[in-house]
Amino acid sequence: MDEPLQELENELKQLQPRRARARWLEQINRDLAAELPAPSRPRYATATNLGSWKWLGWRTTAVAAALALVATFGVVTLRRPVPAAIPAIPDSAAPAAGPAYEPVAASNVLYDLKDEGAVPGAGEAGARRVRARYVDTYTWKNPRNNASIKWTVPRDEIRVVPASYNPN
Repeated sequence: MDEPLQELENELKQLQPRRARARWLEQINRDLAAELPAPSRPRYATATNLGSWKWLGWRTTAVAAALALVATFGVVTLRRPVPAAIPAIPDSAAPAAGPAYEPVAASNVLYDLKDEGAVPGAGEAGARRVRARYVDTYTWKNPRNNASIKWTVPRDEIRVVPASYNPN
């Protein structure tokens, strides 16, 4: 049974397809072109096409408005009045009024939060210990010469949070 199939396979391998006539291929192409709709190019091909103005949409406008509000808020809140010219100190060596440096900013950044597990002996409900790690940054500025000092301090904060368990 395997031998007749092998013979048929050998005969099929020896067959060579005929070349299609050019007229026949042209007719097929014409018929296909008549049935298929013409390809239409989308109105906006890409977002980088500046002629389409697709790139300037509502999202871009909203981002620009938000940035303008943040910039305005920063200018209004951070602007300090420029001090008048400091009068010459007489020879009596009297100190200038006011401190040399004034605090102008303080910030803290949380960079690690870790649950350290259950705390033994914390009552019926139990409790968990949570460690938060911060970096605090303090800035002082001298209004006379605009010199500034920045101090960065790491800080750990450990909290014992009561644990509650509700089986429902």
